[in-house]
Amino acid sequence: MTVAAADLLPIELIRKHLRLDYEDEDDLIVLYAESALAWALWFCDNPKLLEVEDFPASFKAALLLLIGHSYANREAVVVGTITAEVPLAVESLLWSSRNWSGPPDPVVTP
Repeated sequence: MTVAAADLLPIELIRKHLRLDYEDEDDLIVLYAESALAWALWFCDNPKLLEVEDFPASFKAALLLLIGHSYANREAVVVGTITAEVPLAVESLLWSSRNWSGPPDPVVTP
């Protein structure tokens, strides 16, 4: 099964996180949500994340932070600002979903 971002986070919840009360940018938000999910799955590299029920709340919270970042920073370059990574944010939330066992064992066929 392929899990979509909308399966994990309803658009209404994402809009609430972004503090939006209109639907004009839903297509953009969905794009950011799918991108956030793809990155988080890559980061975790966990083959056990297959069904909606497999995703903990911390994973979903990390997605909201990634979506918020993409929504707030729509350009590749920011000029004239000082930035810092928020401690205990995305990577910390995804830490418990990471695959710590390494790559799966190769399938041996007799």
